Parts: sequence; structure tokens; C-alpha cells
Amino acid sequence: MNKKILVLISAVFWTVLFTGCGKLGYSLVLWNNPEIGVQEGQIVKVYVKSNISQTYIIMGLENSQKLEIPLWQISEPASKSRTEKLARRYEEYAHTYASVKLDGLPIRQEAVNTSKQVYRLRKDEVIRVLYKGKGQAVTNGRGDLQGEWLRVLTGTGTEGWCFSYNLNLFEREDDLLTVKAEVKQEERDEELAAAVAKRWYPEEYKEMLSTGRYDLAKMDENYGFDFGQVDWQTPNPEEENIEGGAGIPDDSAPKETLQKIPVPKTAKDGEPLVFTAVLRTADQNKTWTYSKAKKKEDGSYQLDENGVYITLAGKNTLAVQYMDSDGKLKNENFVSLTQDIQGVIEAERERRKIEVAALAAEGPVYHSSNYGTITFTEDGNAFWSNFKLLVPGIISARATGTVKVGVELYLANSLKSDFDGILTFSFEGMEEKVNFFYKKDAGGLRLEDATRAVIRGNLVTARGSSPLVMYFSASQTNQNR
Repeated sequence: MNKKILVLISAVFWTVLFTGCGKLGYSLVLWNNPEIGVQEGQIVKVYVKSNISQTYIIMGLENSQKLEIPLWQISEPASKSRTEKLARRYEEYAHTYASVKLDGLPIRQEAVNTSKQVYRLRKDEVIRVLYKGKGQAVTNGRGDLQGEWLRVLTGTGTEGWCFSYNLNLFEREDDLLTVKAEVKQEERDEELAAAVAKRWYPEEYKEMLSTGRYDLAKMDENYGFDFGQVDWQTPNPEEENIEGGAGIPDDSAPKETLQKIPVPKTAKDGEPLVFTAVLRTADQNKTWTYSKAKKKEDGSYQLDENGVYITLAGKNTLAVQYMDSDGKLKNENFVSLTQDIQGVIEAERERRKIEVAALAAEGPVYHSSNYGTITFTEDGNAFWSNFKLLVPGIISARATGTVKVGVELYLANSLKSDFDGILTFSFEGMEEKVNFFYKKDAGGLRLEDATRAVIRGNLVTARGSSPLVMYFSASQTNQNR
């Protein structure tokens, strides 16, 4: 049959099938495909599946152009909400790929080193990183290897788990997937020098910044990892050139928001250069002195002979492995961030302060004939009298009426139509904190006990079953005190 006729028949077949069927659903693009103009992380509509050609017909959300794409390059079609949820799960590694360090590296069915192999990788083969998972530790006979289990996708569509120890992770640049060749010693040293000049913060800060949900008990400008090879100084915006600094804000920026810049440390004449590396988090405070970061065969750097290893995973991720005082091997992950962390902390503190102050401004006294009277003060405190009906089910019998009112938790989107927020009450004389959903109206304040609410981290995702609901009428003065 004439080739032109075959092409015409094929085009007619796809057109009829496409126009005669509804959507199969929505999918997430998993692999960059510049030939048809889609990239990983993009959500598309899916209309037709062809098992013969092993392709889907898709359409972007913002255009009506029909595209043909291999089945393996997008996720299984599903509802839009499920696909958006999948996109959020893959968000951490949105454009991350990896090249393989050695031949025969296995991809496994489960995140366990003894699990069935589903694929064996070639050296320098490029694979897509989807997300991080929890799995069994991998050892080499001397201890646990540095790394983590990653869900990966090969360029032929095989999906499974691979341990990151023998992977070089990198971010896709433009429309190219560049295979990372073996890195020379000089290049590795340049990479280390670049890492030394960055501020490294606990990995969890990245998620806090992306979600806008901050755990201030774990946030501090000084938390993170510092190689100790530079001194951090706040630049003077009036100076045009500052050695070691770049991208200094203009003169209109408040001085307290200026990013600190690294200034290399220098030794005094005749004295060796010794550095003090610092690892500080809400749970750890470690220091190590060293004079040189020695490159190991696996690409990591050892700080002299003190058992501290630094692994650089891309430009903005770093892992520190060390032996804790109890003899256990510890691994802490850090990220390089461009945000002014202290500015973020101060802005969040101010937002919480304003939220609590609004209760004082619109009251400050809220009275209930059953549950007592709450008087809010402008400094974020309150006094709650006559709350005996809430003892001991919600408030301890040891609690006094003096309360510190805070905002520590966040509402899930599904709860925002029902409540203005959630307040955390710290009663004097009571160790446990008490959380209440709250809703303001023109006449007063509604509180709902959140003791049995579903809380994941600092996000409240659901109300408790049969909660106690209290209503307090607002007034400018407290006649009961």
C-alpha cells in the first residue's frame, strides 16, 4: 500500500478516535521531551492510549495542541486532584536527573538491597529521579554507606529503587540532559570551594519555605553546617565592591535584610591554617577542627582523620556523616538557600503576633456564661477566669488563669472555610499546651477544642470527633473581674 495512503489512514484514525472519546484523565510528565514541547513536572490532559504504538495522545492545560508521547514518559492517567497530589510528591526533585558511576548498578523492586533486581544500569547512563523513600540501610562491611533510596525512572521506562551512593545527581539545564563525566580532582576542588562559600541550612528549611509552614522551634539563622573556612560579614550597601560578595541589594533595602557574604580566613605568619567546622541544629551542636578536606575515592571529603565526611549532591545539597558520642553513625542533610532566614523568622513572628493582637483589638474581653471570661492583652497574653467546666477534660486542674497565647499550628485548606486559625494556649501551671480552633464574627469568638484533631507535624488536617464548641461574646470591658 502506498506510504502516503498509510499516513493518511493513520491521521484519520487518530482524529476520529480523539474526537469520539472523552479524556482518560490527567497525567504528570516524568521525562523531559523538548521535541514535543513538554517537560517533567508538567500536568497534561490525556485523551487516547495506543497499545500498538505504545503512546498517548495528550494536550497541555493551556493550549489545544494534540501531542503524541511514549507511554512511559507520563504517569498513569488519573483524576486532576490525584495528579496534582502526585506532582507535589515529586516536587523536591522536580527537574533532577542522575548519571551512574559504575556498570551494573541495580535498580530494585523495593528499597532493600536484597530485593529483586528489575534493571541493571550502565556507567554514565542518565536516569530520572522521582522522589526519596525510606528503605533499609546499605552497608559495605565497614559500616552504612552514605546516601538514600531514590525512586528512579530509566530512559526506557523501567521504574524502581536505586541507592544514591553511586549516582551523581544534577539538575536539567535547558532542554539538554548532560551526562556527567568523571570529575577531575581540580573540578572537585572547585566544587568544594563553591560549597565552602555557601550558607548551609537544615534540609527541612526547604520544605518550610515551599509550604509557608514554619516550625520556629527548629528555625534559627545559626542552625546548619559551616565549613569554618570563611567569616560571614554583613555587606555595607554604600560600598560598590566587596571582595567575596556578589548580588548585594540596592541602597533602598533595609540593612537587616542584607545577605551576609563569605570572607576567606587567613593564617598568621608562621602559623598553620586550622578551621573549625560547626554542625548545629535544634537537636545537635557539634564542632570539629581540621586543616584539610581530603578527597576520598567515593567522591566525598574527609575532614582530616576525625571521621567526618562531606558529600556534595549537586550544587545545593550537602550531607554530613559523623560518629555520634553514643557510637552510632549519623547522617545530616543540608541545603543552600537564597532566602534571608532571619528575615523569614522575624516576618513569621510578626504575622503570629498580629494574629493574636487582633483578638485583643476586637475584644479584648470575651465572655461565656458556661465557660468563663477570656481577656486578651496586646502583648499576646490572656487571662481566663471561671473555666472549671473544662477541668480536667481539656484544662488541667493545676492550671491558673494566666495564659500565653500563640499561633504554632496551620490549618489545612479544607478547614480554612470553617475557621480563622488555631490558637495554642500555654497555661501557667500546666505542662501540656491546649489547642483551639477559632472563628471570629461581629458578636464575638467561637472556640472549638482541638484535643482530638488530626495533626501532622504542624499542619491540622481534620477536626476531632464530637468536639466541644464554645461561644464567647465580645465586649470592651470585663465586668466579671
